[in-house]
Amino acid sequence: MSESTIGARGTSDEEKERRVQRRFDRIKNLTDEDVAERHHLERGCVQVYTGKGKGKTTAALGLALRAKGYGLDVRIIQFGKDKRCSEHVELERMGIPCHLCEGGRAGNAAREQYELARQIVDEGEADVLILDEAMHAMKHNWVTEDEMLGLIARRPARMELVLTGRDVPQRIFEAADLVTEMRPLKHYIDAGVEARRGIEY
Repeated sequence: MSESTIGARGTSDEEKERRVQRRFDRIKNLTDEDVAERHHLERGCVQVYTGKGKGKTTAALGLALRAKGYGLDVRIIQFGKDKRCSEHVELERMGIPCHLCEGGRAGNAAREQYELARQIVDEGEADVLILDEAMHAMKHNWVTEDEMLGLIARRPARMELVLTGRDVPQRIFEAADLVTEMRPLKHYIDAGVEARRGIEY
């Protein structure tokens, strides 16, 4: 077998194709009844969406949409955000709790958000927990890295934990199973396009 057919982890292109096909075979026949039932994950992972580019919260909300559609219990906690935007309207319609940070950027408000996150992790009822702007909370020392690592370590094995925000600390990076970086290659804000309702908020 030539080197060109071997992937980074020693997997052949043919094996990758078989894996992709197995994945498609599992999902192509889902019915409305299938996704309406309450489900749980077989295995949870820790995901991080970071970087200076646009789309970190948007990616997390996309995951929330997919998870809810499959009957998973999804909870969202936002650090430092106290403004109600259009996504909050739709999350309510879908039955996804999204906890705004009452008090905004005040440290004590973020502490309350952390305590709520800890409660959700300890209760273990949620399938997906999204901590939006978790990096921001750590950057401003509202929540320590050790506390965030504690949540990661204590989360139930079947809980998906998603953290968003710029400047992911190295120890959080190492503890995560997936880290995606959004990079600003081009942005319409540079051409004077203002934030638009329904797109940016």
